[in-house]
Amino acid sequence: MKSYLKNTFILFVLVSILIGCASGGSQQPLSPRAQPYFRDAQIFLQQSNFPRAMEYYLLVLENSPDHVVSMKTVADLYFMLADEAYDEEAIELFETAYDYYVRTIDTINGLADWTRYDGFENHLNDAELKLQSIFAKMFLMGQEYYQEEDFDAAEGIYLDLQRLFPERIESAQMLAAIANAQGDVQKAIGYFMTILEHDPTNSQILLNLAIEFQEQDDFDNARRYFLRFIEVEPENIAGHISLAYIEMQQEDYHAAFILYERAIEIEPENVDLISDAANIAQTIGDEEKVVHYLRRLVYLEENEENVSYLVYYLARMQNWEDLLTYARIWFNLNPEAREAVQFIIHSAYQQNNQEVLREFQEILNRME
Repeated sequence: MKSYLKNTFILFVLVSILIGCASGGSQQPLSPRAQPYFRDAQIFLQQSNFPRAMEYYLLVLENSPDHVVSMKTVADLYFMLADEAYDEEAIELFETAYDYYVRTIDTINGLADWTRYDGFENHLNDAELKLQSIFAKMFLMGQEYYQEEDFDAAEGIYLDLQRLFPERIESAQMLAAIANAQGDVQKAIGYFMTILEHDPTNSQILLNLAIEFQEQDDFDNARRYFLRFIEVEPENIAGHISLAYIEMQQEDYHAAFILYERAIEIEPENVDLISDAANIAQTIGDEEKVVHYLRRLVYLEENEENVSYLVYYLARMQNWEDLLTYARIWFNLNPEAREAVQFIIHSAYQQNNQEVLREFQEILNRME
């Protein structure tokens, strides 16, 4: 796998930046022994003789270990070399550049009077940006290995990134994905837990954890993390529906029904939710709720199936007035529906509605 930035133009820009940094107006003192090394290092850098420049900047740091320009330039040189390298060598060079950038930042921040030196603010900002660039470049290298299913190589890179950038949760996310790809669920859960330590309200990780525990039939932990997900994203119905599914697996249909009702409050026109709520209400024997949600379903989707279910329940509840209304809707949707006609006749009989009774008795006779 080749490096991502083997690019002549970028190389030219980096060299220009290095020369600018190394020849800046910093007045940070050098030891007498380091001064000639620094002059030689600058000359070699301007000549693009990077190995020799590196050699002399390192000599400067041996004699003046806190010299910011030298350590920042060494970091930039390693960064540039990493961009031109391949695979393991690139990773090693990026990690070395990382060490020198961190050292640069720590050194500048450790100087009580660093603002008096020209260019130090630029060195500080650029070092911080380069650290993020190192993360991005190594992360992309890991992704390429992951896509090639070279999981060992990808895992090695993300473990390095997790060590170098413990505050970045993306590495742990990829490590969890690798563990899942390798079938190591417990390892994946461990990485998800690591992410939550840094970002306890990360809703996607809470959802992932809940699903992982659910697939392991660890319903207590699955319920725990679905509840945390709901706390973080109360308007996301995924948490309510997922938790309802667990409750149904545990045969607690009343708890599942409550969760569906909350989801319907969030999405009152979601016909799938309403249909499921009607079915669960039927399971728990709450006929009034069944009818309530079937009415809503018919209002949103007036089709024969929905209306017929509602008619059956209205008949069971002996709600003759509503039965007549919805049975007629059923008939209007399908004039060949013999059952719809029979329900109309039965309802009309119960209400002593002779006009409707005669009309639909004739229709039934013609059907026969």
